[in-house]
Amino acid sequence: MIDCRRPETVDELLEIIDTGKYRIFAGGTDLMVRKRQWQGAERRFEEDIVFIEQIDELKGITEDKEHYHIKTCTTHRNMEKSLVLPECIKLPYRLMGNPAIRNVATVGGNIVNAAQVADSLPLLYALDGKILLKSKNRSRILTVEDFIKGKYKTDIRENEFLHEVIIPKIDITGFRYKKVGSRKASILSKFSVVFLYGMKNDKLDYIRVSIGAVNELPVRNREAEERFVENRDVKEFLTAIRKEMEGTDDKRSTKLYREEVSLRIVEEYLSEILRGDSYE
Repeated sequence: MIDCRRPETVDELLEIIDTGKYRIFAGGTDLMVRKRQWQGAERRFEEDIVFIEQIDELKGITEDKEHYHIKTCTTHRNMEKSLVLPECIKLPYRLMGNPAIRNVATVGGNIVNAAQVADSLPLLYALDGKILLKSKNRSRILTVEDFIKGKYKTDIRENEFLHEVIIPKIDITGFRYKKVGSRKASILSKFSVVFLYGMKNDKLDYIRVSIGAVNELPVRNREAEERFVENRDVKEFLTAIRKEMEGTDDKRSTKLYREEVSLRIVEEYLSEILRGDSYE
């Protein structure tokens, strides 16, 4: 029989997960599918469950001078309606799932699940997002890139949980976001593109490009980004990104489709900012 626990505070939660192996259940929009194996879902789990969505300490969005702080049980609906967050962060959450899903799906759950199609991951890669992990005896901060080890694989330990997401503030001149799927609502991404750029003294200062759902992990090449700012060579940048694409055909679409169309979108965005650059 499965044991279900329902702590009311973070301290109670830490005590519970320190005593055994528990599956942490927040919004549950993915876990329920896996538990019942609807639509052939894999990765069924049999561990005891600890519910956390009722813990008020794990909800909310705040900011300080340098960062946005997002607690793990903050819902996607909270994200899209936030008065604190900039539009570049809110938009991807607004396009996830459907209203019913966004009302319960959580920020932390989308990260810890580490699905190839997790729409928050390319955003957090582009923003250099970090996470705070807590256990009874220690806390540690990792970048999202270091935390995600592969499809459904993370660096989380049995006695810890994701407490909050930390997003550094940067000066963003503009952004683009494109998500492509089979339909508008409740879709699994064929791919998504996050594109951010900054200008300084009318000159391109940086770009950040992250492509999700093509590889098992989001694709981002910092070295290529830096070279593009120096030489503004669109072809060279696209070639560098293409070399990192290693997806496979699956039920969502073919590898060729995801790679070619996502690169065309990146090319369009790069061309847009160059046309607006006074140093063109």
